[in-house]
Amino acid sequence: MAMPRTPSLDALRIFAVAARHRSFTEAALALNLTQSAISHRIRGLEDELGFPLFKRLTRRLELTPQGEILAHRVDRAVGDIDRSIAELLHPNQRDQVRVTSLPSVASRWLIPRLSRIRRRCPDLDIQVIADARLLDLRAEGIDLAIRFGREPDPGYAVNRLMGDCMLPVCSPQLLQEYGPVDGIDALFDMPLLHDSTTISNWRGWLDHFGRPDIACRSGQHFSEAGMMIEAAEHGLGVALARASLIADQLASRALVCPLRLAVPTAFAYYVLGLPEAAATSRVGAFRAQLIAEAMETERVVQSLLESSSGPVSPVLMYAAE
Repeated sequence: MAMPRTPSLDALRIFAVAARHRSFTEAALALNLTQSAISHRIRGLEDELGFPLFKRLTRRLELTPQGEILAHRVDRAVGDIDRSIAELLHPNQRDQVRVTSLPSVASRWLIPRLSRIRRRCPDLDIQVIADARLLDLRAEGIDLAIRFGREPDPGYAVNRLMGDCMLPVCSPQLLQEYGPVDGIDALFDMPLLHDSTTISNWRGWLDHFGRPDIACRSGQHFSEAGMMIEAAEHGLGVALARASLIADQLASRALVCPLRLAVPTAFAYYVLGLPEAAATSRVGAFRAQLIAEAMETERVVQSLLESSSGPVSPVLMYAAE
């Protein structure tokens, strides 16, 4: 009996990306192709194999049982091939670890900790890719991603890093100018700073403490959390910031908490990677360092909040859904 002909690697790669995203549109964006091109290639692959790979439902895709099996096997195989080729082409980069995160997380949390990580793991070559998009790890050749959200797809190797909370912060000079803040009303006499992209904003913070009556739209707006925090450091106003991104500034007193009322975020930080990459020693070493640094960040922020003056929020720090 003749062996069946193996489909082209290109078609299998396209299928693997579409299966990961459960969307031809998102696969097209990841591969820089058109949605119709993705759909055409998948249909051709299904015709060649003789069975459907996707159930095409209204507004969404589901893998068929055969598609689930093939997606899992192809994903692993393509990853191994990509990794092997990269190592053959760049033998001196075998200890390189590529990690992606939001720009704010990269600049405010990861980069300040890289010197400690490098001292503990001097053989690691860390490449940081700061991008607001959720990059396709396999398509971009990325080992790890630090994501802030709900628990990621179980198809990845996932570790929870830390929870977070939102709290108001400002420069010591601004607090000195406005005097002691003894409650929410006094806090909102100060100029406000806003992160336009965050889902946790001043209105949500006020609603959490039962103060929907206070106006909170005035003040300067910034398109990225790191810029807003930098503005707060320069004394431009009070920022509602994620504690994870200001732990170092709280410790150094570059920022202070004028009113210690913290709201837990619904999201947490996770580090995720491709299962086949997670087994390598270099990725495992870096992942362990990220977990250790996250635990220390939680400890430091908790300690700083507990030792600060002012009212204490009844909510638990770093609680996450």
